[in-house]
Amino acid sequence: MRHLVLTLDYELYGDGSGNVFRDVIKPTESLLSIARQYGVRYTFFFEVVEYWRLKGEWEKGNRMGYDMNPIEAMENQLRQAYSEGHDVQLHVHPQWVKAVYEQNRWIVNVADWRLGNYEGLGEDSLVNLLRRGRETLENLLKPIDANYKCTILRAGGYNVQPSTSIHSAMMEVGLQADTSVFPGGKNVGGRSYYDYGSVPVDIGWWHTSERLENVGVSSILEIPIVAFPVRRIYRYFSLSRLFSLLHNTGSAKSAYRTKTSESKRKIDKFFYLFGKEFQNWDVCLFSKAMHRRYLRLIERQTSRDVFVLIGHPKSLSSLSGLVYLIQRVAGCYAFDTMSFILEKCLQKDYVEK
Repeated sequence: MRHLVLTLDYELYGDGSGNVFRDVIKPTESLLSIARQYGVRYTFFFEVVEYWRLKGEWEKGNRMGYDMNPIEAMENQLRQAYSEGHDVQLHVHPQWVKAVYEQNRWIVNVADWRLGNYEGLGEDSLVNLLRRGRETLENLLKPIDANYKCTILRAGGYNVQPSTSIHSAMMEVGLQADTSVFPGGKNVGGRSYYDYGSVPVDIGWWHTSERLENVGVSSILEIPIVAFPVRRIYRYFSLSRLFSLLHNTGSAKSAYRTKTSESKRKIDKFFYLFGKEFQNWDVCLFSKAMHRRYLRLIERQTSRDVFVLIGHPKSLSSLSGLVYLIQRVAGCYAFDTMSFILEKCLQKDYVEK
């Protein structure tokens, strides 16, 4: 049996904008409803640093414009999801470490955008962020299941390069796998900086070297996100993506400007849209046609059996694509959690190729 792993980054927008109830709680409930209906399981990557900052502000008495407690809402939703068979693992956006709430909005520290370059000290060191993040999730979920373990990391914005310090911190903290890399992915024009052009598209997981993107003999595993080259115009101007971007036009414009910052001429930015870029398999944005395209592509990959998809509840525009995917692969693929896949991989004594 081949395995599809539906992962969801449980978070607000990277620039600090968004509303917990509108952009996280509500769309996640819609996704959980589909899971109950069709018997699928997700893995939520809980952005813990954002959560710490929100919680700290709320406990100081700042309601941040909320009528209800957003911390309690997130904790209850994740506990409920876990009790229904879903997985919860660690997600870290370091720009939230020194975020401040001023003039009714969050201001994040863009200098700390990339986990691979993060150089925090003391209690804010990389090792302590990962350790405290693991402890946060285990304190949240062990009352439900004493056997729960936080073992898997996803870096914010796919930014694990350079990855040697992350690998070292994961070893020290006891994390066993990362799932931040997507083959072919490249972003070297702005806040994010990574290049996964050398990562093969047809490998489902590997033991890493000291660099997470490279095959080696480390006990740390990389379980990458599925990605294939797609013309940018199909990516940026699909109906589902356009509808999603209407929820946060400021963040969308900023992301596009960052992507095209290497070129100053308008004509170059226009032709940029017709070039190809590796696109990860998106649970929340893909149309039926895009799911069909990716299914055809992975069906050619006969040497692997693990395929990780990614999505963001805040980007959810329609459930029709997800429902189509679930119905299309029924009986051919199993929908499993990251923890299940990690255990499966660790039982093998070879690198999947």
